[in-house]
Formats: sequence, structure tokens, C-alpha cells
Amino acid sequence: MSGTVDLVASGDVAPGMVVAVSAHDLDLVVWRTEAGAVCVMDARCPHQWTHLAADGAIAGDEIVCLAHFWRFDAEGRGVKVAMNGRRDRKGDIGVYEAEEVDGRVLARVPHLGA
Repeated sequence: MSGTVDLVASGDVAPGMVVAVSAHDLDLVVWRTEAGAVCVMDARCPHQWTHLAADGAIAGDEIVCLAHFWRFDAEGRGVKVAMNGRRDRKGDIGVYEAEEVDGRVLARVPHLGA
């Protein structure tokens, strides 16, 4: 992947875990769904800027901001689940293409160039 940065060892991010990382000027989180899929996204919830490594939790295939319970899927789509189960769209969050190579989590950061 062009503009690729090495973020963390794959083994340091277990399923259901969120890890804070920095890449150049970006504040990111690496997390895994409960099924083990890796995701790299901006670290701050777009609602009130809560850091998802400090105040985030994994629920199935979403990361949940524990400050106000906004949820984000691996594509960055934001929702809040109402008491009746309705999923209301909220702000989205930035996501970076990620892959695992030789035991490392890598992410493509477009503004770093080819």
C-alpha cells in the first residue's frame, strides 16, 4: 500500500481491544472486532472529541464511545441506538485502509504520499 505506516504489532491488539497509536501528525486507534477483524480509525469521537482508546469499547463489530454511546462500524459509519432499538445516523469517523503483514498492522495514510 502506498503511503503506508507501520502502527503496532498484530499481537498487541486482541479481539475486542482498542490501542492508541500515533502516525506522523495523526492520533489513531487500532481495534479489532470481537471476530478479530482489524480496523484503524481516527482516535477522537466526532461528537465531543472523546478519545476512543480511553473511553471506547468493542461491541460485536462496532466500537462504542462510552461518553455518549455513539457507535462506529469498521467503515466509519456513526449511529446511536435508541432505547427502542432504532439506529439513528450520527457523524462518521475517519477510517484508514489497514492490513496485517508479517505480524504488524499497517495503514494507508493518503496524505503521506505514494
